[in-house]
Amino acid sequence: MTKFEINFLDDYSDESLLNEIRRVTEEHPNEKLTTKNFNNWSGRVSAKTIRRRFDNSWEKALEQAGLADRYGGHAISSKMRSQTGRRLTSDELITELKRVYSLTGRDCLTREDFDDRSITSYRTIRSRFGSWAIALKIAGIPQSELANKNWTEAQCFENLADVWVHYQRQPSYREMSQPPSMIRGKIYATRWGTWHKALRAFADSANSEDQLSGENEKVPVSGISGPVPPRISRKPEDRREVRPALRIKVLSRDRFRCVFCGRSPATHLNIHDFHIDHILAVVNGGKTTLDNLQTLCPDCNLGKGRMVLPRVTPDFTTN
Repeated sequence: MTKFEINFLDDYSDESLLNEIRRVTEEHPNEKLTTKNFNNWSGRVSAKTIRRRFDNSWEKALEQAGLADRYGGHAISSKMRSQTGRRLTSDELITELKRVYSLTGRDCLTREDFDDRSITSYRTIRSRFGSWAIALKIAGIPQSELANKNWTEAQCFENLADVWVHYQRQPSYREMSQPPSMIRGKIYATRWGTWHKALRAFADSANSEDQLSGENEKVPVSGISGPVPPRISRKPEDRREVRPALRIKVLSRDRFRCVFCGRSPATHLNIHDFHIDHILAVVNGGKTTLDNLQTLCPDCNLGKGRMVLPRVTPDFTTN
């Protein structure tokens, strides 16, 4: 079963950040240390966090770490360095939005991508035009469809688990803005206070054995006159609903693949809405327990109906 282990720096002092740069450089001695490469190799802290600490410059951070020769970014002219967002006109800001959008090669422009590639910032755009959405509309740039949905906690955790298994490691904040993730990192940071707190909450939920047992649910008996009889206790395994913690455990046990056809978010981007299916239906006496649940894609679940099909264990040794 997949174990979700968080991986952070112990502290975020300047020296700790510089040591992380040095550690990643030692593990990849023959590669240029671009921000993209660092984000792919580190997993403990983002290049964006480091850049903000050192005058908003990745190049300066590498210089401080004694690794100026490993800089792999694009040179920024002195004119560009002197141009702050406050000095750019509204037309120039729209032009900058279009320029960065063309660099991403994606069908939408996220705030994270803009801050990573622009000579100005998302905050400047929002301040000038009132909102990010208005600025994108003026520039004729599509906004991410993931920006304005009310995601439940269970959906946030399931999406994070999908992305975690896709990368076979703890995903970064930035990776939550690209497939197979359906929910941006900003949603997690807003809901739980910070991205790190969201990761901890997810890991605690996914790895906790205690949540599987839970408290017996007290179901009141209604429609009976006279003295109120004792309330009926119903155990979690007797309920049809699959609680979020149990759902995540079923998904992780099945390696986030349909146990019938073997499709997964890592191989099929259109597969993300997995069904947690009762092998023996509840109406036939089945329990909501780990051994009576299986992961099915919508197509296989609809084809199954109420038939009790033998569980198929896919060969996960090959991609």
